[in-house]
Amino acid sequence: MLYKYWRVSERSLEALAEQTLYAQHFTRFNDPFECSAHFVAGQIDRKAEPERFAALIRAWGFDDPADAPLEDTEEYFEQFEHYDLEMALPGVRICCFASEIDNLLMWSHYGDGLRGFCLEFDDAVINEAISNFPGFPFITDVAYSDAAPSVDGMVLGVLDDQVDYAYMCYHEEKNDFWLEEAKRLEGQIQDLYRHGFATKPVAWSYEHERRLIVQTDQHDMEPLAISYPPEAVKSIIVGELMAPDNLARIKEIARDRFPVAALRTARRELFTYTLRVE
Repeated sequence: MLYKYWRVSERSLEALAEQTLYAQHFTRFNDPFECSAHFVAGQIDRKAEPERFAALIRAWGFDDPADAPLEDTEEYFEQFEHYDLEMALPGVRICCFASEIDNLLMWSHYGDGLRGFCLEFDDAVINEAISNFPGFPFITDVAYSDAAPSVDGMVLGVLDDQVDYAYMCYHEEKNDFWLEEAKRLEGQIQDLYRHGFATKPVAWSYEHERRLIVQTDQHDMEPLAISYPPEAVKSIIVGELMAPDNLARIKEIARDRFPVAALRTARRELFTYTLRVE
């Protein structure tokens, strides 16, 4: 399941009523180190950078560099020397979720101290809702690290080119092998995006965050609106300290928009530091 915490505001109530999530540009988040991976680009020296060269060869489709047609590598790889992943940053949109329904800090920081609410989403339905998006959209767990990751833009360029080639072959030959190959390569692209856009400092590990990541063709900072069907919401959990008028509005929206979703309450357990969702 995916959990989305909100404080009550006109914007959050409108998003709830319109059954819409917003994937934001990374500069809209409160972590100043967001998406601060080291994006490697530029010409490769196969002797000085054997590991990087091997990664490029694997992206090209050869498990062993010795099997690759080395006389063709320089000409092929040259076109990706300026394929810098930083150029993709303006187009990336991220929607953040939690993986726990009873996380005290999440309720405090994002659920307005039990005055807000949390939506429980069925991730399978959300995956279906984004399946037709371009840009290899996917949902992933966030990794927490003491050091920023490194992502090679040239490898991404080779993979991107190979995906296009695989789809071209599939459309020409109607052979499922090429479709499976395209999906496999897309998975490798997702791995690079996972490193670049779903790695955060260890200090944030209490969030146990999950992310929806999608590459768009937007080169501004506007969010990407993602519509979802009512069955995507399994339950609406309200904090026990929510103001009565806000609770009444959420109940009205739930009745009109999410007739099968459960309405639950997150309450403090007496004499403990735990929450009970009932």
